[in-house]
Order: sequence, then structure tokens, then C-alpha cells
Amino acid sequence: MSRISLIILSIFLISSCITPKVYNELLDKHEIAKKNLTKNEKLILELRENLDDKERDITNLNTLVEQLRKDSIALNNDLVSCQKKYDDLSTTYDLLTSKSSRYMAEKAKETKELLSQLETTQSELFAKEDQLNKSTLELEEKERKLLDSQNELELRSLRVAELEAIINRKDSMVTALKQKISKALIGLEGDGLTIEQRNGKVYISLEEDLLFASGKYEINQTGKQALDKLSDALSYQKDLEILVEGHTDSIPLSGRGLVKDNWDLSVMRATSVVKRLTSNTNLDPTQLIAAGRSEFVP
Repeated sequence: MSRISLIILSIFLISSCITPKVYNELLDKHEIAKKNLTKNEKLILELRENLDDKERDITNLNTLVEQLRKDSIALNNDLVSCQKKYDDLSTTYDLLTSKSSRYMAEKAKETKELLSQLETTQSELFAKEDQLNKSTLELEEKERKLLDSQNELELRSLRVAELEAIINRKDSMVTALKQKISKALIGLEGDGLTIEQRNGKVYISLEEDLLFASGKYEINQTGKQALDKLSDALSYQKDLEILVEGHTDSIPLSGRGLVKDNWDLSVMRATSVVKRLTSNTNLDPTQLIAAGRSEFVP
């Protein structure tokens, strides 16, 4: 206020001796000065407020700096402690590294030995595997052959069973046939006629006297009766094959006509028997065979 009063007083003092124009200019300047003063006062107020804020910031910063200093001291202490730990760990690391180097060298040696053993074992394993594969193939081949043999054996067993059944049926039939023939020719057995069953066949032997005169091939009456009974027993036996063998004694025969020797006589005798048997129409001629044995196997 003292500054303003002085200015106003100066203006009044000056106004008493200046022109109106100058006076008005001075008044204008005075107004401008007043406005500037008001602005400056506001600016000063704002600066003071800013200054207070800055002082608070400085206080806060000082507090922060103090805290940072304390933290720095603590960190430095931690750094020293960590350095000591690092040095200890470094020493321990060097010691462990030394031990580790020796350990690794030993382990490398052991590993090399183990790898060598592993390679040897692996080679042996591969060899055994190859042998096993070979043995497996051989076993499979043997099993296949065994299976084939078993199948073949089963087939043979079935065939044998079939053959045995056939043989049994044939034996039964042959036995029945022998019994039938024996029954038909009852009374003649022992009188120049014998009936035998051998190897699944029935053998009927009629002596020369029962059928023929010496050196002849014509059948006598007794022989005709015996052959008629035999043909009745053989009739309707469609699965039979009948072989009639003619025989002679060992006395040489010579002559003319149909019978020139014992061969001819034996064949003619067999033929005569076949003809007599086939006179029975129930006996199929295709089932009979006539053969001569001459004086051999009399």
C-alpha cells in the first residue's frame, strides 16, 4: 500500500504542473500498472503455493533419499554377505569341479567299459536272437511236418478203420459164405472135399476122384451133384470173385485132340467146373475165372 500511495502522491504532485494529455496518459499507465500489480500479486501467490508444494516435495525427497541411503547401506551389507557367500561357493565349486573332473573321468572309464560290455552282450544277444529265429523257424517247420504227419496219420487211421471195417465185413461175409457152403455140401467133407478159410478167402478143394475119372475132364454124377449144391450156395453173391483152378496128377499125359498134355487137361477140367456152376442162372458168369495149374501145385 505504501508503494501505491507514493505513486498516487507523485501523480498528484505532477498533475499540478502537467498538461491534461500527459495527465491522461499517466492515468492510463497508472491503470495498466495497477492491473500488472494485481497480476503480479496473483502470480506471487501462485509461486508461493508452488513453492510450498516444492518444499513438501523436497521434504518427501529428503525422506526418500534417507530411506534410499539406509537401503543402500543394507544392500551394501547384503552385497558384502553375498560376496562372501560367492567366494565360499566359488571355493566349493572349484573343489567340486576338481572332484567332478576325477569323478567324470572315472565314470567315463566305467562308461566306456560298460559300453564295451554292452556291445559284446548286444552282439551275443543278436547271435542268440538269430539262433532263436532259426530255431523258431525249424520248430515251426517241425510243427508243420508234425501236423502234416498227424493229419496223414489221422487219414491213415481213418483209412485203416475203413479197411478194418471192410475186412471185418468181408471176414464176416466169408465166414458166412463158408458156413453156407459147408451146410450146402454137408456130408461131402472128408470124402474128397475140404473147405478152408484163409486170408479172407474160402478155398474149396475137390479131389480128382470126386469129380473126374483119371485123365478125363468130364464131370461124373457125384461131382455134378456137389457142384449143383455149390452153385446154389454161391448164387446171388454178387460181390464174389470165383477162381476155379484145375489140377492134374504128376503122371505125364500125351495125346491128340483137345487134350495134349496136363496143362490142357487142367484147363479143361476148370472149364468143365465153370460151365457146370454157371448152368445155375442165378450165378453171374462174369464172376468166374477158369485157370489150369497142370501137375504143378497138385
